[in-house]
Amino acid sequence: MKVRTRLSLYCSLIYGIIFALMAFLIYGLYSKNAERTIYDNLNKTAYISALFYLEEDELNAREFNKIREQFEEFVSDSYYQIYDEKNQIAYGQHATMDVPASTLDKIRKVKKLSFSTDEYLCHGIFYEDNQGDFVVIAKENKAALNAQKQLLLWILVPLFLLGAIAIIFLSRWVSRIAYRPFSRTIEEVNNISTNNLDVQIQSPQTKDELQDLIDTFNNLLEKISETVVIQRNFVRYVSHEFKTPLASMLGNLDLFSLKERTPEEYQQLSEKLMQQIFQMEEILNTLIIVSDLKKEEKEVSQTRIDELIWEIIHKVKNLHPASKVRVNINIAPEEEALMFVQIDRTQLLIALFNLLENAVKYSQKESVEVDLSKQAETLCLSITDKGIGIPAEQLPHVSKPFYRADNTNEIQGNGIGLSLALRIFDKNKIAYRIDSQTGVGTQVTILFQQH
Repeated sequence: MKVRTRLSLYCSLIYGIIFALMAFLIYGLYSKNAERTIYDNLNKTAYISALFYLEEDELNAREFNKIREQFEEFVSDSYYQIYDEKNQIAYGQHATMDVPASTLDKIRKVKKLSFSTDEYLCHGIFYEDNQGDFVVIAKENKAALNAQKQLLLWILVPLFLLGAIAIIFLSRWVSRIAYRPFSRTIEEVNNISTNNLDVQIQSPQTKDELQDLIDTFNNLLEKISETVVIQRNFVRYVSHEFKTPLASMLGNLDLFSLKERTPEEYQQLSEKLMQQIFQMEEILNTLIIVSDLKKEEKEVSQTRIDELIWEIIHKVKNLHPASKVRVNINIAPEEEALMFVQIDRTQLLIALFNLLENAVKYSQKESVEVDLSKQAETLCLSITDKGIGIPAEQLPHVSKPFYRADNTNEIQGNGIGLSLALRIFDKNKIAYRIDSQTGVGTQVTILFQQH
């Protein structure tokens, strides 16, 4: 069952239940109020009848004329009976039903009583007079009251039916309007292609659950799109990085298979192949760290940062001979202990190597500053370049593997170095900060907490 149909059904059921309850309440209140009004009038009729028939000898002519006027106005067309002490009708209509003696005795006892029979609503009073004690009964035929109740039912039932029909159509119309954003969203989702996940569902800006759902779905789409991009770059990176050593290995093996070689040549080939295998192993280890496919057990050791920096600079010089790296150490001799940190040396070497190589590569032959200083009783390492910088809106994305800023297209890279370094810092709980400005440069600040 569709949501629109379910909404219409629920609205109709709720309306039917509420209207039925209200109808029963209205009918009951009307009946009780009508009977109460009738009994009040019967009480008045009984007293006027008693005064008219039993007080004539005790009232002067003027007072009795007032009673007569009231009697003719309110009582003349009503049913009334006045019973004496022997339960005989002294005054009133004899054609109507007689009241049982037990009821008359009860009225004498309680002084006033309202009761009903099959045809009449009755009200009796006990009236003491100098002529004797009497019971005055005033009656009202139920036919008029029943006719009014029936008329009320004939009003309520058609109203219920008309209201039910109206609520069914109105609820379907309202639900169609309310469901329209859902229909539009479903249509947009169906138009999403796996070839183009870089889309967003238009938010209805309704500030309700639908907007929350669409915003959540858009966030999911963005993450899926980023994942697809990462997967594509991953395949491209792996194929590129493995293709070169594999091609070299196959070429060397093919070349050596053409003729017999000396032991020295086989020794050179084995060394070259071992070097290329180690290169492939390093690539695999890098990918494992980036993708978190395997939880590495850290070999924590005491590492001296300045010595590690000089080792990294030497490696970078071999890859980029024209690079210019200047090291500034602002640590006093008596604070030499700050230079030592407890961390997996290999992971830290990979992280700092990638940061320094990136700084050299993107500086475009400008010098790179490496500063070691004390900051809040903590060793602070900063690597500053004067390169192309990172656009501010893209800076939050640099931690994603294989992500590259838009202004890096002319510089060779795969987007893995910086993300790998930051991943290592996160895994080892090392605080860092990246400040960058397009056309000015980038500074990476690392704080090593002492353990």
